Amino acid sequence: MDAGTFRNVKAAGATLPTLPVVALLVFGAIALPAHAASGPATSVRTVSPVDASGQLKAGYRVTRHESHGSCQSGSFMTGRADRCSTPESGAVVLDPCWPTATAEMFVCEAKPWRHQVVQVHAAGPVHGGPGRHRPTLPWGMRIRTGVHCLLDPGSVRRLNGHPLLFHCSHHLDVFGPLRSGGAHWTAHVYRAGARTRSGYRSRGWQPVRVAWYGAAPAPPPSPSPLPSLLPTLTPTVSPSESTNPTATP
Repeated sequence: MDAGTFRNVKAAGATLPTLPVVALLVFGAIALPAHAASGPATSVRTVSPVDASGQLKAGYRVTRHESHGSCQSGSFMTGRADRCSTPESGAVVLDPCWPTATAEMFVCEAKPWRHQVVQVHAAGPVHGGPGRHRPTLPWGMRIRTGVHCLLDPGSVRRLNGHPLLFHCSHHLDVFGPLRSGGAHWTAHVYRAGARTRSGYRSRGWQPVRVAWYGAAPAPPPSPSPLPSLLPTLTPTVSPSESTNPTATP
Protein backbone atom coordinates (compact mmCIF):
# COMPACT_ATOMS: atom_id res chain seq x y z
CA MET A 1 0.00 0.00 0.00
CA ASP A 2 1.24 3.42 -0.91
CA ALA A 3 1.24 5.78 2.08
CA GLY A 4 -0.32 8.47 -0.11
CA THR A 5 -3.64 6.74 -0.77
CA PHE A 6 -6.54 5.20 1.05
CA ARG A 7 -5.96 1.53 1.76
CA ASN A 8 -6.74 -0.56 -1.34
CA VAL A 9 -8.77 -3.65 -0.55
CA LYS A 10 -10.77 -6.18 -2.52
CA ALA A 11 -14.41 -5.33 -2.14
CA ALA A 12 -17.46 -6.60 -3.97
CA GLY A 13 -19.87 -3.82 -4.77
CA ALA A 14 -20.62 -1.80 -1.69
CA THR A 15 -19.66 -4.56 0.73
CA LEU A 16 -16.76 -3.59 2.93
CA PRO A 17 -14.12 -6.10 4.05
CA THR A 18 -14.15 -7.36 7.59
CA LEU A 19 -10.80 -7.77 9.32
CA PRO A 20 -10.88 -9.24 12.80
CA VAL A 21 -10.37 -6.63 15.47
CA VAL A 22 -7.95 -8.99 17.15
CA ALA A 23 -5.48 -8.27 14.34
CA LEU A 24 -5.22 -4.71 15.57
CA LEU A 25 -4.59 -5.95 19.08
CA VAL A 26 -1.88 -8.39 18.02
CA PHE A 27 -0.17 -5.86 15.79
CA GLY A 28 -0.81 -2.93 18.01
CA ALA A 29 1.10 -3.40 21.23
CA ILE A 30 3.57 -0.68 22.14
CA ALA A 31 6.37 -2.62 23.73
CA LEU A 32 7.52 -2.15 27.28
CA PRO A 33 9.91 -1.85 29.09
CA ALA A 34 11.19 1.50 28.01
CA HIS A 35 13.77 1.97 25.30
CA ALA A 36 16.29 4.74 25.77
CA ALA A 37 15.79 7.73 23.50
CA SER A 38 17.05 11.28 23.24
CA GLY A 39 15.83 14.53 21.77
CA PRO A 40 12.32 16.01 21.91
CA ALA A 41 9.53 13.89 23.35
CA THR A 42 7.08 12.26 20.95
CA SER A 43 4.16 14.58 20.25
CA VAL A 44 0.96 12.51 20.49
CA ARG A 45 -1.94 14.22 18.71
CA THR A 46 -5.60 13.30 18.37
CA VAL A 47 -7.11 14.73 15.21
CA SER A 48 -10.44 14.92 13.38
CA PRO A 49 -11.56 16.95 10.34
CA VAL A 50 -14.86 17.87 12.03
CA ASP A 51 -15.56 19.83 15.18
CA ALA A 52 -17.89 18.96 18.07
CA SER A 53 -20.91 20.18 16.09
CA GLY A 54 -20.05 18.04 13.05
CA GLN A 55 -18.88 20.96 10.90
CA LEU A 56 -15.73 20.77 8.77
CA LYS A 57 -12.91 22.50 10.62
CA ALA A 58 -11.19 25.57 9.23
CA GLY A 59 -8.12 24.68 7.20
CA TYR A 60 -9.59 21.44 5.78
CA ARG A 61 -10.37 21.26 2.09
CA VAL A 62 -12.83 18.99 0.26
CA THR A 63 -10.98 17.58 -2.75
CA ARG A 64 -13.90 15.65 -4.27
CA HIS A 65 -17.47 14.56 -3.68
CA GLU A 66 -18.78 10.98 -3.93
CA SER A 67 -22.32 9.67 -3.60
CA HIS A 68 -24.27 6.44 -3.01
CA GLY A 69 -21.84 5.49 -0.25
CA SER A 70 -22.12 2.52 2.06
CA CYS A 71 -20.55 3.09 5.48
CA GLN A 72 -19.74 0.74 8.35
CA SER A 73 -18.96 1.42 11.98
CA GLY A 74 -15.35 0.88 13.01
CA SER A 75 -12.29 2.22 11.20
CA PHE A 76 -9.36 -0.12 10.62
CA MET A 77 -7.06 2.90 10.60
CA THR A 78 -8.18 4.67 13.76
CA GLY A 79 -10.64 2.36 15.50
CA ARG A 80 -12.73 5.29 16.63
CA ALA A 81 -14.24 6.46 13.33
CA ASP A 82 -16.04 4.70 10.43
CA ARG A 83 -15.21 3.67 6.87
CA CYS A 84 -17.08 3.99 3.58
CA SER A 85 -17.08 2.70 0.02
CA THR A 86 -18.69 4.23 -3.06
CA PRO A 87 -19.11 3.27 -6.72
CA GLU A 88 -16.59 6.01 -7.58
CA SER A 89 -13.95 4.65 -5.20
CA GLY A 90 -14.35 1.08 -6.45
CA ALA A 91 -12.15 -1.31 -4.48
CA VAL A 92 -10.60 1.53 -2.47
CA VAL A 93 -12.13 1.79 0.98
CA LEU A 94 -12.26 5.34 2.34
CA ASP A 95 -10.95 4.96 5.87
CA PRO A 96 -11.31 6.72 8.27
CA CYS A 97 -14.54 8.69 7.83
CA TRP A 98 -16.43 10.94 10.23
CA PRO A 99 -20.16 11.72 10.23
CA THR A 100 -21.02 15.39 9.83
CA ALA A 101 -23.88 17.58 11.01
CA THR A 102 -25.66 16.89 7.70
CA ALA A 103 -27.63 13.64 7.80
CA GLU A 104 -25.85 10.73 6.08
CA MET A 105 -22.92 12.92 5.02
CA PHE A 106 -19.36 11.87 5.89
CA VAL A 107 -15.90 13.29 5.37
CA CYS A 108 -13.00 10.86 4.88
CA GLU A 109 -9.35 11.72 5.38
CA ALA A 110 -6.52 9.61 3.93
CA LYS A 111 -3.58 10.99 5.92
CA PRO A 112 -3.66 12.79 9.26
CA TRP A 113 -0.88 15.22 8.33
CA ARG A 114 -2.73 16.54 5.25
CA HIS A 115 -5.95 18.49 5.69
CA GLN A 116 -7.71 17.10 2.62
CA VAL A 117 -10.97 15.16 2.75
CA VAL A 118 -13.39 13.34 0.47
CA GLN A 119 -17.04 14.16 1.09
CA VAL A 120 -19.30 11.10 0.89
CA HIS A 121 -23.09 11.11 0.74
CA ALA A 122 -24.20 7.75 2.13
CA ALA A 123 -27.23 5.95 0.77
CA GLY A 124 -28.30 5.10 4.32
CA PRO A 125 -27.17 5.09 7.95
CA VAL A 126 -24.02 3.36 9.21
CA HIS A 127 -24.51 -0.41 9.33
CA GLY A 128 -22.44 -3.45 10.27
CA GLY A 129 -18.72 -3.48 10.92
CA PRO A 130 -16.79 -4.35 14.08
CA GLY A 131 -17.86 -1.15 15.83
CA ARG A 132 -15.74 1.66 17.16
CA HIS A 133 -13.03 0.67 19.60
CA ARG A 134 -9.95 1.97 21.34
CA PRO A 135 -6.94 2.01 18.98
CA THR A 136 -3.65 0.40 20.01
CA LEU A 137 -1.48 1.86 17.25
CA PRO A 138 -1.38 5.40 15.88
CA TRP A 139 -3.00 6.12 12.55
CA GLY A 140 0.19 7.75 11.30
CA MET A 141 3.64 8.85 12.43
CA ARG A 142 6.44 11.22 11.48
CA ILE A 143 9.87 9.70 12.01
CA ARG A 144 11.90 12.69 10.90
CA THR A 145 11.44 15.68 8.63
CA GLY A 146 9.83 14.54 5.40
CA VAL A 147 9.34 10.92 6.48
CA HIS A 148 5.71 10.06 7.22
CA CYS A 149 4.34 6.60 7.96
CA LEU A 150 0.79 5.31 7.56
CA LEU A 151 -0.66 2.34 9.45
CA ASP A 152 -1.27 -0.87 7.47
CA PRO A 153 -3.54 -2.97 9.72
CA GLY A 154 -4.17 -5.60 7.03
CA SER A 155 -0.55 -6.55 6.36
CA VAL A 156 0.50 -10.16 6.93
CA ARG A 157 4.17 -9.57 6.15
CA ARG A 158 6.62 -10.38 8.92
CA LEU A 159 10.36 -9.88 9.36
CA ASN A 160 12.34 -11.71 12.04
CA GLY A 161 9.04 -12.67 13.61
CA HIS A 162 7.74 -9.09 13.77
CA PRO A 163 4.72 -7.79 11.80
CA LEU A 164 4.90 -4.95 9.33
CA LEU A 165 3.02 -2.07 10.95
CA PHE A 166 3.59 1.04 8.83
CA HIS A 167 4.45 1.95 5.27
CA CYS A 168 6.54 5.11 5.11
CA SER A 169 7.68 7.54 2.47
CA HIS A 170 11.17 7.21 0.94
CA HIS A 171 10.75 3.41 0.60
CA LEU A 172 10.88 2.84 4.34
CA ASP A 173 8.77 0.49 6.46
CA VAL A 174 8.32 -0.01 10.19
CA PHE A 175 8.16 -3.48 11.70
CA GLY A 176 6.78 -3.88 15.21
CA PRO A 177 6.57 -3.42 17.98
CA LEU A 178 6.96 0.26 18.77
CA ARG A 179 8.98 1.00 21.89
CA SER A 180 8.16 3.55 24.51
CA GLY A 181 10.68 5.16 26.83
CA GLY A 182 8.36 7.33 28.86
CA ALA A 183 7.62 10.31 26.64
CA HIS A 184 9.91 9.03 23.87
CA TRP A 185 8.78 6.48 21.28
CA THR A 186 11.06 4.70 18.85
CA ALA A 187 10.36 2.56 15.79
CA HIS A 188 12.50 -0.03 14.02
CA VAL A 189 12.82 1.33 10.49
CA TYR A 190 13.82 -0.75 7.46
CA ARG A 191 14.72 0.20 3.93
CA ALA A 192 12.55 -1.70 1.44
CA GLY A 193 13.95 -3.02 -1.84
CA ALA A 194 17.39 -3.76 -0.41
CA ARG A 195 19.59 -6.41 -2.02
CA THR A 196 19.23 -8.77 0.89
CA ARG A 197 17.55 -12.13 1.32
CA SER A 198 14.53 -10.51 2.96
CA GLY A 199 14.46 -7.49 0.69
CA TYR A 200 14.90 -5.21 3.71
CA ARG A 201 17.85 -3.55 5.38
CA SER A 202 17.62 -2.25 8.93
CA ARG A 203 18.04 1.48 9.45
CA GLY A 204 17.95 0.99 13.20
CA TRP A 205 15.66 2.29 15.91
CA GLN A 206 14.62 5.84 15.12
CA PRO A 207 12.70 8.33 17.28
CA VAL A 208 9.04 8.94 16.54
CA ARG A 209 8.62 12.71 16.43
CA VAL A 210 4.82 12.83 15.99
CA ALA A 211 2.13 10.15 16.43
CA TRP A 212 -1.41 10.84 15.20
CA TYR A 213 -4.55 9.14 16.48
CA GLY A 214 -8.03 9.68 15.07
CA ALA A 215 -10.62 11.26 17.34
CA ALA A 216 -13.97 9.67 18.03
CA PRO A 217 -16.96 11.25 16.27
CA ALA A 218 -18.81 13.82 18.32
CA PRO A 219 -22.05 12.45 19.78
CA PRO A 220 -25.21 13.76 18.12
CA PRO A 221 -26.77 16.66 20.00
CA SER A 222 -29.62 15.79 22.34
CA PRO A 223 -32.98 17.00 21.08
CA SER A 224 -34.20 20.15 22.84
CA PRO A 225 -37.31 19.67 24.95
CA LEU A 226 -40.46 20.95 23.31
CA PRO A 227 -41.68 24.20 24.84
CA SER A 228 -44.98 24.01 26.68
CA LEU A 229 -47.82 25.55 24.70
CA LEU A 230 -50.06 25.97 27.76
CA PRO A 231 -49.37 28.29 30.70
CA THR A 232 -48.84 26.71 34.08
CA LEU A 233 -52.09 27.06 36.01
CA THR A 234 -52.28 27.22 39.80
CA PRO A 235 -55.62 25.93 41.08
CA THR A 236 -57.44 28.34 43.34
CA VAL A 237 -60.32 27.82 45.71
CA SER A 238 -63.44 29.86 45.17
CA PRO A 239 -64.74 31.75 48.22
CA SER A 240 -68.02 29.92 47.80
CA GLU A 241 -66.30 26.54 48.11
CA SER A 242 -65.80 25.03 51.54
CA THR A 243 -62.40 23.80 52.56
CA ASN A 244 -64.02 21.44 55.01
CA PRO A 245 -64.19 17.97 53.51
CA THR A 246 -67.38 17.28 55.49
CA ALA A 247 -70.42 18.48 53.70
CA THR A 248 -72.82 20.72 55.65
CA PRO A 249 -76.55 19.90 55.26
